[in-house]
Amino acid sequence: MIIRRLFCYALIAGALAAPCAHAQDAATVIKNAEYALGMIRGPQRIDAINALEYWGTGSTYAFGQAYHPGSAWPEFKATYHASLSYAVPAMRVDVTRSNPDGLIQGGGGLPLASPQRQIQVVSGKFAWNESVPGAGFISGSTATPAPDAANDRLLQLWMTPFGVLKMAVKAGSAAKVSTEGGATVITFPLSGALEGITIKVTLNSKNQPERVEARTNDPVFGDMVTETTYSDYKDLSEITTDVPFPSHIVQKQGGFPVLDLTIAKADTNNPYVVFPVPDNVEKAPPPAVKVETQRVSEGVWYLTGGTHHSVAVEFKDYVALVECPLNDARALAVIDAVKKIIPNKPIRYAVNTHHHFDHLGGLRACAAEGATVVTAAEQKPYYEKVWAMPHTISPDRLAKAPKKAVIEAVAEKRVLTDGTQTLELYRLQGTNHADPMLIGYLPKAKVLIEADVYNPAPPNAAPGPVVKENVNLYDNIKRLNLDVQQITPLHGRLVTISDLRKAIGQN
Repeated sequence: MIIRRLFCYALIAGALAAPCAHAQDAATVIKNAEYALGMIRGPQRIDAINALEYWGTGSTYAFGQAYHPGSAWPEFKATYHASLSYAVPAMRVDVTRSNPDGLIQGGGGLPLASPQRQIQVVSGKFAWNESVPGAGFISGSTATPAPDAANDRLLQLWMTPFGVLKMAVKAGSAAKVSTEGGATVITFPLSGALEGITIKVTLNSKNQPERVEARTNDPVFGDMVTETTYSDYKDLSEITTDVPFPSHIVQKQGGFPVLDLTIAKADTNNPYVVFPVPDNVEKAPPPAVKVETQRVSEGVWYLTGGTHHSVAVEFKDYVALVECPLNDARALAVIDAVKKIIPNKPIRYAVNTHHHFDHLGGLRACAAEGATVVTAAEQKPYYEKVWAMPHTISPDRLAKAPKKAVIEAVAEKRVLTDGTQTLELYRLQGTNHADPMLIGYLPKAKVLIEADVYNPAPPNAAPGPVVKENVNLYDNIKRLNLDVQQITPLHGRLVTISDLRKAIGQN
């Protein structure tokens, strides 16, 4: 062994072009991995797998919706069915989620009133959600465009064991092979719509993909790694195909699982799966960020126009903005709207209700604007930690013009006032949605500002079951002795206290 190493070193020192005997050729390594998965068959070396389906049970998790900042994502029990076509490319994931056992805490829609079916599809550059498989072509069904999800869903397709090897072949000479911890690793860049993403594949001792990693941009985590591990390969088809399929799949984001499945059955014999793009999906306009402004009271503005809302409160010399949601694009549009309705006054405070990523994702933009971030005390160290992570894949406003974010921690109560306008912030007690959680109250306008604990139904919706979080919010209003007349939910619509009473059965 020593002689062999010395010989290789001598070749390197002599700048000879021939590789060392133990060096691995990427094309050969990829080809061996394809053989190991049964992707190549016969003397003609035919690509044997272009479509597949698999079924499993386990858990899905609500990414970014932890009960405590920095803790694991909340769990759903799940049944799972995926249909894939690498030729299109396309993928349909049909999941039925139900509540986990034990105490239910965290966001993502928990607790569910009943089992919830979600069908998510991507086909080429189009993505949509279906009410039933094939929605849009079946009477009474609905297909809802989801254009922002197309690239994420395509990435999931190409991170599957068969898909990742197909993309490694497509990468050609850009694919590189190395050894890490004794394991063979293939690294290559993706192309097309996923250009800029690098994939890292670790093979097990049988040359099967064991771990697939991709680094993408996330508004909170920045350069975030999605890691999927595949283990316990076996023939899971009803008809023997000699094609091994992983019987256990675990995917992590942000260090915590987002998927944990035990696969019971797989059809790798090119099943007939189709993904016709519904007409309304194909003709859907590009997604646009829209902010609508509604004056609620003197100096109080409700900023809507999307799924997540904000409230701007005008003081004599500045503005306090409650919630910078989603991402840079939404937050910057909200900031621009505030500057138009309240010109010549800086946004001095950006109030953050809680740490769930859909409410946290745009906060960096408000910090870059120079606003002091006001949030619950327990959230401050978590925000400082995640905001120190690199944002190089798709730099946001704060990454492009770095400055130290100023974060003010609220324990139980904080009051912003200039003698004329007052905004009171309170910690919400007893919620199972997120701990900690802040609510806002404007005593002059008698307006409550809250997120997620009361999402009013449309005006003509039939009454539903009483929601525990709604009751808890009302109990907190009474505990704090707040004279609430109107509520500006950060999801939903402007309502009155009577609407909340009705929702909890008190009218």
